[in-house]
Order: sequence, then structure tokens, then C-alpha cells
Amino acid sequence: MAAVGIIPNLIIGLREGIEAALIIGIILGYLVKIERGSLKRYVYFGTAGAMGVSAGVAAVLVLMTIEFEGFGEQVFEGVAMLVAVAVLTSMVLWMMKASRSIKVHVQQRIDAALRGQQAFGLVLLSFVVILREGVETALFVFGAGRLTSPFEAIIGVAVGLLVAGIIGVGLIRVSWRINLKRFFQVTSVFLVVIAAGLFAHAVHELQEAFKWSLGSAMLYNLTSSFPDDASNVAGYLLRGIVGYSAAPTLLESSAYVAYWIVVGLVYLGIRSGKITAVSEPLRRAWRALFGRKTQPQADLE
Repeated sequence: MAAVGIIPNLIIGLREGIEAALIIGIILGYLVKIERGSLKRYVYFGTAGAMGVSAGVAAVLVLMTIEFEGFGEQVFEGVAMLVAVAVLTSMVLWMMKASRSIKVHVQQRIDAALRGQQAFGLVLLSFVVILREGVETALFVFGAGRLTSPFEAIIGVAVGLLVAGIIGVGLIRVSWRINLKRFFQVTSVFLVVIAAGLFAHAVHELQEAFKWSLGSAMLYNLTSSFPDDASNVAGYLLRGIVGYSAAPTLLESSAYVAYWIVVGLVYLGIRSGKITAVSEPLRRAWRALFGRKTQPQADLE
């Protein structure tokens, strides 16, 4: 019954794995197109190295939670989930903006790598591309594993990556005809849904760790009728996918709603081309809180 917790992590592994396979496919396809297919082995070297480092990052995250107990564990989990939410949300929003030109962007990076030391440049390029996806996956699965269980997280992402690898082998040959924009749009929605739940759970962990009284009252309590543990398949699955809590605090629920408001505003800003309408108030709030000046991010215009 608890195996339903595998599903969210399987989809995470599948999505991130296919994304990595598509980008590597673009690199390999472009090398063939410019008649430099002999350099493919360096892409494989970089990919293998990044996979090893990503597995190490995931192992460190798991081991650190074992070392911590009580207050330390709650703080670490809360902060780690906030980092996961920040990294993944920013990457999803960036992909929504850049998906139309991602092939051109990758080609430009390949050309830059080939102008220098060809072997080192291609190894580094493929290493960075896969490492980014691997660390994203490790962070996201770590957070999702806190909502279900580490075992289900590992099994789910392993199966997802295996399926993604099988699909990726087939996609590499036709990656130039894949509608990347549509693929990233559809799968990104799922990742943002999970990220919203992780954000609320991170706030919950920090609230318990620091004993925040603000918003500590329960919004509702469905523990007896619709629990979020393995005794209730639907509740457990909702916990893993959308971060459902049978007894959320007011602060936790407010954090969930606030996340969607901010992401929605940023998305509308990207779609309308008026992202500064969202980013400028955030920069002003940052300066007011910390007294630091930030440079306008022209690349988001």
C-alpha cells in the first residue's frame, strides 16, 4: 500500500532523466552534424562523471539526516527543502522562458568548447549539464522523500531514471524533431506542484524547530478521517504529490498559497514580457530588509 509513495519520485526521475537525455542528444547530434562524431566519447566521460558526483550528493543528503536528530534534523530538512524549492522553481521558470532557444544555446556552448581544448571542453560541458540535472534530482527527491519515505524516493527515482534512459536512447536519434517547449511546459507543471508542497512542509519543519507561535493554530484536522500516512492510500499519495497535510498550521497553509501567488505572478511576467513588474518589488523588499543594492537583471527582461 505504501508503494504509492514511489509514484511522485518515479515521475521526477523520469522527467529529469529525459531532460538530461534530450540535452545530451542535442550535443551528440550536433557533433555528428558538424562531422565531429569522433569526439562523442568525451561527452560520455563527462556524463559518467556527473552521474557519480550526483549520486554522492544524494548520499550526503541522506547521511546528514541520519546524523541529525530533533532540532538539528528539523532545521536541516527545512533548509534543504527550501534550497530544493528555490533551485527547482528557478530552473522551471528559466526553462519556460528559454525552451524556445535551448538548441541554439547548447550549440553555442558546444562551439565555444570546440574553440578551446576540445576534449576538456566537451567533458566539462556534458559534466555540467548532467550535474545540474543530477543535483536538481537529488534535492527534489530528498525533499519528496521527507513527505513519503527515503526508500520509496530511492526506488521511485531509480525506476524513473531507468525508464528515462531507455526512452532517451530512442530520443537521441530524433531529438532534433522533439518539441522541447511543449515537453518542458507539461512536465514543469508537475514539478511546480510538488515544489509548492515541499515549500509548505519546509515552513512546517522550521516552525516546529524554532517553536514559532505566529500562525501555529491548526487550520483543520483530518487525522482521524483522512490521514496523510500509509494507512490511507489517497492521502499518502496526495502528500507525496501536492504536499497534503492532514493537520496543517495556518502558517504552513499561508506559505503554500503564497508560493503559488509568487510563482503565478512570475509566470505571467515571463509570458507578458514584463517580468520587471514582479522582480522590481522583490528587489526593493530585499534592499529594505538587508540594505543592499542589487543590479537589475537585464537577462530577465
